[in-house]
Amino acid sequence: MDDSKRPQAARRIGDLVKPRLLGAVGWPLLVVCAGVARVWTALGSTGRRSARRLAAAVPARRAARDAETRLRAIVATYAASTPLEPRLLVIEDRYTPGVAESGLFTLHRADCRVSCRMLVTAYFTSPLPPAETLSQIAEAGERALSGIPFTRALAAPARSNGPGELSHAGHTLTWDRPAAPLPEPAESPYDHRLRLLCEPSPEERVEDVRRRYGTVFALTLSPVIYYRMPR
Repeated sequence: MDDSKRPQAARRIGDLVKPRLLGAVGWPLLVVCAGVARVWTALGSTGRRSARRLAAAVPARRAARDAETRLRAIVATYAASTPLEPRLLVIEDRYTPGVAESGLFTLHRADCRVSCRMLVTAYFTSPLPPAETLSQIAEAGERALSGIPFTRALAAPARSNGPGELSHAGHTLTWDRPAAPLPEPAESPYDHRLRLLCEPSPEERVEDVRRRYGTVFALTLSPVIYYRMPR
């Protein structure tokens, strides 16, 4: 072969061999990285039993009682300051295990071993028509230190042709509309639940409240993260 053509031939051979070498090295590397990521996730995450044990321990239960007391006090404020009369209270207590995360070449530790949060929805009725009820809720909200975040400016559109919802500062108030009655509390697929408390009784339903008392109002408060155990 002409000496002038040898470098070109060598380059062509190199171009053919290089992808094969990269493939031979790349796939085992990816497999190793995937294996490391799975082991990291398993070892760096909190197991379901451990998470439930931590969420049911004394410090977490003490924090849960404090959070429930605060949330009940908010519901009681509406009952004391507005025409709303409490009929059904749903308290859901959930915990989330800490989960380590991994990417292709990145590993991230879980920021906590367990996190607990509480969700509260209170169902009310009113002896007054919905528009007048909303008006009085707004009046109560404009009193100093009332704890109710709704005002006349927020309630005015809702009283006329609004979507049947007021939402502000972590408080969401919804109510039955002629074509859209409030649904029953949803059965959550979330399986990390410490307890679900329904008052006055687990058998009570929104439909029963509506049949007995008329229009139903629902106050949903933003979930409260009441306990976190760092790693």
